[in-house]
Amino acid sequence: MLTMEYLDVSHPEWARMWDELSLYKINGGDHLCINGGQCWEYMGSTLDHHHLRHACHPATGRAEYIYIERARAAVGWA
Repeated sequence: MLTMEYLDVSHPEWARMWDELSLYKINGGDHLCINGGQCWEYMGSTLDHHHLRHACHPATGRAEYIYIERARAAVGWA
């Protein structure tokens, strides 16, 4: 069972998460990718990843999901 937590906008990882999202090729530098009133949504975080979803991405016209590795997960690999 995955335990989800929801980070507040004041959390130290918040800005980095959105910056990294914008760097994905599909997003072309845009962290929102607004399309038909839809944009990227933060769905929560597990111990290892931040979960984001776009209901209708402008590049594909379909739902897209991105899982961004959390800072503490990367440290665990070292």
